[in-house]
Amino acid sequence: MGEEENDTGNHSPTGDSLLHRQPFLLDELVFEILSRLPVKTLLQFQSVCKSWKTLISDPQFAQTHLRNLIVDPTITHQLFFYSPASEQYRITFIAVKPLFENLPEPPKEIEFSMEHKYRILGSCNGLLCLFSVNKGYVRLLNPSIEWKSKKSPTLDCYDDDKWITYDGFGYDHVHDKYKLLAVLANGFGGQVTQIHTFGENSWTTIPNFPFPVGRFSFSGSFVSGTLNWVGSRCSPNGDVILSFDLANETYKEVLLPEPDGVNVRSNCVLDVLSNCLCVCFESNNTHWDFWLMKKYGVAESWTRLMMIPLDKILQCLQFRPSFIQPLFMSENSYVLLRTYTKFFIYNLNNDRLDCLPGIENSHINRGVRVRTLVTASGLAIPAFLSVEIIAILAGKIVAFLSM
Repeated sequence: MGEEENDTGNHSPTGDSLLHRQPFLLDELVFEILSRLPVKTLLQFQSVCKSWKTLISDPQFAQTHLRNLIVDPTITHQLFFYSPASEQYRITFIAVKPLFENLPEPPKEIEFSMEHKYRILGSCNGLLCLFSVNKGYVRLLNPSIEWKSKKSPTLDCYDDDKWITYDGFGYDHVHDKYKLLAVLANGFGGQVTQIHTFGENSWTTIPNFPFPVGRFSFSGSFVSGTLNWVGSRCSPNGDVILSFDLANETYKEVLLPEPDGVNVRSNCVLDVLSNCLCVCFESNNTHWDFWLMKKYGVAESWTRLMMIPLDKILQCLQFRPSFIQPLFMSENSYVLLRTYTKFFIYNLNNDRLDCLPGIENSHINRGVRVRTLVTASGLAIPAFLSVEIIAILAGKIVAFLSM
């Protein structure tokens, strides 16, 4: 029987008909409410009615949802991700929120399997940039909506005798493009620096990366349209932040904080915390010092976030870390940190440090990503995410919106 039949008998109401029986609600208000909900909920809400499915699948809605997350990075949207060093065919995700709840056991891990061996070169706006170790191409993945981009061309001159020593992935807001910078090195000290713009079918060679290359790999931190690395420029002035502007594809240097009384600075780590560039380092062999750049590119805006005594870290971790990564800062001033195998939380209100159950393995490609609806091509959310309309769910949603 066709759709044109009269609605007689015991037919179940559709999501649209349920919505139309409710008090009138402006489309603009529906848009605002939905754009502030978690991705998992929105994917379920696509099944409520055709109008909501169309709205949530709209790239403009995905961009508004992303902007709301950037302004208010709610902890429920955050995922810690990593790729096992010995098993780069899968990515594992852990919800950040349970890590703040002091659970006796580590939170449940969510695994995402892949068909090839990939290395994660960065995360931006919910997208992971994946590099095929064997084939030399890159592609984007949004695990929240199971979307992936087309493969890029193979990185120029990539073979078994070369490796990526510096990389960085981010969003060029001027040209509305996602870009990857990769520095390819060889065993003779040579290098070539290239840019791939997703959506284009080529790599572009740019002036050489200003830092010396080596055997190790370093990923840049994305903030305010720039990629950033910390390292030595082989000059008497020591460490500096190297910044790469994704829009005009140029380098510049950004000064590190120079706190009074710090004579020895070691194990410098650069990351992003609360949408600000964050640098932390071991200070005078007595503390770990953490600083936020409140206004990007302005050295005077460096603000000390916290200092954690080394003996307190030793007591918590039972070892002396050579690396501490800041992951997330909650709205109530708790900072989530990790070193190789341990998570720990520092309370800015009372200076308490608590060690959390960790993942007792060696991992690479670690970071925190946010759940979003974003794709790099402006495509709608894949149709396979749609499911049969659930009238009970629709009724609950309508009741929520009518409150």
